[in-house]
Amino acid sequence: MDEPRNEEQQRLQAVDKLELLDKPEEERFARITRLVRRHFRAAAAAITLVDQDRAYYLSQDGLGPDRQSARSNSLCSYVVQGKAPVVVADHSADSMTEVYRTLVERLDLNFYAGMPIITPEGHAVGALCVMDHIPRRFDRRDLESLADFAGIVEDEILIKSATQANRELISQVEKLRIRAFVDPLTGVWNRGGLFDLINREVERARRSEDPLSLCMLDLDRFKRINDTYGHLVGDEVLKEMCLRVTGAVRPYDALGRYGGEEFVLVFPETTVEQAAAQAERVREAVGARPFQLTDEAEETITISIGVAEMGRGEKMENALDRADRALYQAKNAGRNRVVRAADGETL
Repeated sequence: MDEPRNEEQQRLQAVDKLELLDKPEEERFARITRLVRRHFRAAAAAITLVDQDRAYYLSQDGLGPDRQSARSNSLCSYVVQGKAPVVVADHSADSMTEVYRTLVERLDLNFYAGMPIITPEGHAVGALCVMDHIPRRFDRRDLESLADFAGIVEDEILIKSATQANRELISQVEKLRIRAFVDPLTGVWNRGGLFDLINREVERARRSEDPLSLCMLDLDRFKRINDTYGHLVGDEVLKEMCLRVTGAVRPYDALGRYGGEEFVLVFPETTVEQAAAQAERVREAVGARPFQLTDEAEETITISIGVAEMGRGEKMENALDRADRALYQAKNAGRNRVVRAADGETL
């Protein structure tokens, strides 16, 4: 048996050994896929295992109900074959994707970026990929982020197959990597992930010349909730508030925890007027029904929001400061309202 064929046989054995094919979708993989799609603001994202004849989706978000496609129709096979990232900025223009014309036309995709998923033994068993309907740029920082997410997938796969003695250590490593992106209490972006996301949106807005708006928000009189009912109840209020906020915005908008009970909403391709209208819908969604605080107690809890549009060439810190000052204007004006930062206001 020649060396390439032997290597492929070992790779297929590694895929089978994972015992993940033809199983119900697991939330641990679905969670990562959702984060990847949201992080890159992509039309679709998927975690794919490539066996002998097919590309099987451990998890996918945005591709429809199918769990698999023919290996010959999958760009992920290129990622596995080369054990290296593959980026196709425009399917319609890239000759490499001629053999995938059926797939491209069926899914209406014009962008693909895939990162290999590699076992500790060095076998490329699949790929983590993002796809979009429009051609787009994918720079070095984007590749680094995709590699980080692929590493999280590798950790999750390894946890299942590791010995019991190693599982606790691997789980801690995985939690540390997740913590680099997500606030552990609320499940939204943490401060570091939020800043990274805003910087990406600033760069995207600069290239496209689209507007970008930021909103600073926090809960009104939240200290009283903590003092009256305790911090555990306060934590539950924060989690429920985040669910209501994310349910009231668009899929490609983002919510991050700035600190304490203060959060930031990122509205891409949105003017300050549009952002103020969306922030008003968010405010109404949070206060629309009472929060259940104990078995016997429920209260209506409101939020205040300050809105600022990023100026051309403006630093993120300056825009956040303007939104923060608008937030305090909302507080001083009676709370439970949205206030826009003054046009052209600077530090």
